[in-house]
Amino acid sequence: MLLKLIIMKKQFLTLIILVLCFTKLVQSQNYKTEETSFKSDSLTLFADIYTPNKTGKKIGIALIQGSGDSGDRTNLWSQSFAKILAENGYYVLLPDKRGCGKSEGNWKNSSFFDLSLDAVASVHHLKNKMNLDAVGVMGLSQGGFIAPIAASSDTSIQFVIDIVGAAVTLEEQIIHEVTNSAMKKGLEPNEIKEVLELHVLMKQYAFDQKWESLEKRFAELDSSSWSEFANTFPSSKDIWVWNWIKLNIDFNPMNYWKKVNQDVFVAYGSKDQNDNMPVYESVYRLQKGFRLKNKENYQIKVYETGHAMYEDDRAEIRKEFIIDLLSWLEKY
Repeated sequence: MLLKLIIMKKQFLTLIILVLCFTKLVQSQNYKTEETSFKSDSLTLFADIYTPNKTGKKIGIALIQGSGDSGDRTNLWSQSFAKILAENGYYVLLPDKRGCGKSEGNWKNSSFFDLSLDAVASVHHLKNKMNLDAVGVMGLSQGGFIAPIAASSDTSIQFVIDIVGAAVTLEEQIIHEVTNSAMKKGLEPNEIKEVLELHVLMKQYAFDQKWESLEKRFAELDSSSWSEFANTFPSSKDIWVWNWIKLNIDFNPMNYWKKVNQDVFVAYGSKDQNDNMPVYESVYRLQKGFRLKNKENYQIKVYETGHAMYEDDRAEIRKEFIIDLLSWLEKY
């Protein structure tokens, strides 16, 4: 009987703990989400709108997803930014990028300009649906390429936030990333030179569609010392990536940043220099471009973190960055 009472007491305490934890979880979520849809040209795009429980501010932020098929609402990294902003009183639109999740279209045959039309449409939808005073955009990673296109084409966008988006051309960003990947794989200097030569041939094929020289080079690489690394690159002539390269490889974000008159906040992680992003070259080009147009309403921050902007010991957005971003947003 005593053993039974002890077990019942433990079960009761466990239940109390679970209830308290659930209550704490509910109380800490200071926002609600709802699915919405909107039109961009002829496409129907889907998104979640995060509405803060405390609605003193009437300011919204439309997120612009990064590269690839991960650009939907289930992306935990994108969600983390949406949640932080909503918990601090901002309305947020987190979309399924075209061709991802429930959204129509196909990002694989779209240019960055096409995707910027979706971003502009998302801004107008968020502002009108929630009756907001102002809406800005936040580009995440490759979404940072798209943010200045959208802002330079639509002055109703109040501000621009770029999170780890390169300010170099797409080709330069890819070569930076590929070179870092090759070094991490232990390729020798001459092998890295050959990797870059391969990328010259790949770009050439995307434009002239002459497959023979690239096909010959891939065949030679099958027996090379870095064949495993070579196999990570597209090696079929009839795949979507070649048209995507043709559409986007020469894209230069500075052509659009120099037209952005809105307030700008840019954040990079210094450790990304050895991974995805030419951080310091991007910082230099932004500073140079803004100085040439006498732009003063911008901040550029570099934090001691990586591409994800996480804390060193856990997958949470860096607190120092959050404080700076929220402080910058207080003007709205």
